[in-house]
Amino acid sequence: MSCWAPLRALFLGLFLTITEGSHYEGYSLGQPCFPGHPCALAFISDNPVILRCPHSSYRGYITWQYLDPSWTNEQPLTFLYSGGTSWPLLSHAKLRRLRFKSRLIASNLYIPSPSAEDSGLYTCRAGDATIGYYDVDFQDAGHLHVSHAGLGETTLSNATVELENGAQATLFTSWSPWQSCDRCGHSGERKQVGFCYAQLAMMDHEEDMPLPCGMIRRKNLMLPQRAPELRIETCQVPCNAPYLLGQEKPHWVPFLVFTTYHPQQKAIARLRCPTSSIYSPVYWQVGLTTLTRLQLLQKNSSQSLDKATGGGILRLSFQNDSHSTFYQCFVNGHLVGKFLVASPGAMSPPRELAHTYSIIEALVVGLSIFLVFLMFLSIIQSCRRKPGTTMV
Repeated sequence: MSCWAPLRALFLGLFLTITEGSHYEGYSLGQPCFPGHPCALAFISDNPVILRCPHSSYRGYITWQYLDPSWTNEQPLTFLYSGGTSWPLLSHAKLRRLRFKSRLIASNLYIPSPSAEDSGLYTCRAGDATIGYYDVDFQDAGHLHVSHAGLGETTLSNATVELENGAQATLFTSWSPWQSCDRCGHSGERKQVGFCYAQLAMMDHEEDMPLPCGMIRRKNLMLPQRAPELRIETCQVPCNAPYLLGQEKPHWVPFLVFTTYHPQQKAIARLRCPTSSIYSPVYWQVGLTTLTRLQLLQKNSSQSLDKATGGGILRLSFQNDSHSTFYQCFVNGHLVGKFLVASPGAMSPPRELAHTYSIIEALVVGLSIFLVFLMFLSIIQSCRRKPGTTMV
């Protein structure tokens, strides 16, 4: 192998880090499903998801196909594939929307903001072979039932309903594991996501396997609507090694967005925390003051956290006051977003605070450049060695 191969790999890695980075950190990762082993997955709409393609090292074309459950007498149709210079001609408007809202990451399908209408069958193919498929139910985040234990709010109860032909359906919530506490050393919050599931029972028949509610409703239109859930509770954990190690993710790269907003008076601003989603711990700070959902719910505040992304969006309403404030957000304990919100005519932020932020940014950028410089030196040094020379 040429000694310049590592250099090319470095450039490629830097390019991917800049273009992709950790934008995909907040996704929910679907487990691969293989032909002959039926599986069904539930996700919350408006939150990123990655569907993995098994054997993605296949050197030929990898194609992703989609089938809407309402399409009759049709096979899954291709809407995205790796390789090639042309796009498939799409006869369905829905396929065109899916293509433009999706992208491939190492042959895996990434959908940044799926909608409930995107539910259906997704298949991954290598050549003529189907190597993975997903029957997906994107549950509507707009009807999310949020309950906070600190306010005494309760989760949805199980319900049993009568359907046609003497069938019964039990609706319940299937809960994901609790996420880690969103911060350490201080009082914080943690989340648990719940998906609507239903189990059918027929007279003189064994009960069917539970399935996401949307899939049951395709064949049983009388099944009532039931919302997905988000459960929140307070937590407090020490900043010890197990907690800090648990916050690190493999292949995570540092990512920081710094931007300025100038909202108009009597307007609403929405600050979106980069890489956050309902599937990841996230919290916000105003200056050095930490915001919690419990605090915002207990008082009539001009600030609120959205439901759909589990607090990934901070809403701010502005009246006639003039101010300039820094907001920060953290995902998995990492600072990923800083926002300067300055109303028209507001004074600049305190010079000391702005100077502190400038120093932090300069240190981060300087350290990154220094590490890249060291990598270049090591690669160039290896290229200068004579063939057969052994370093001792």
